[in-house]
Amino acid sequence: MSADPCHGAEHLVQPYLDRALTEAEVARIDGHLRECEYCNDRYVFERRLREVVRDCCCGDPVPAGFVDRLRLRCCGQDDVA
Repeated sequence: MSADPCHGAEHLVQPYLDRALTEAEVARIDGHLRECEYCNDRYVFERRLREVVRDCCCGDPVPAGFVDRLRLRCCGQDDVA
């Protein structure tokens, strides 16, 4: 990860949830999430958000990029490309 371990972890949360990381990356993010309450809280939020969206969509898979677009809209940044 980078000099700021939270910066590196932040960029790995989505791929971690998607199970798109290597074993080494999973080990790094697992360790960081155990140590960093802030990042773990973000991870739990993202995981729960996906669960809610999945439940609301009657089990249909979430379209690619949907979570990112939803996050931007929730943050008032929906005018960003």
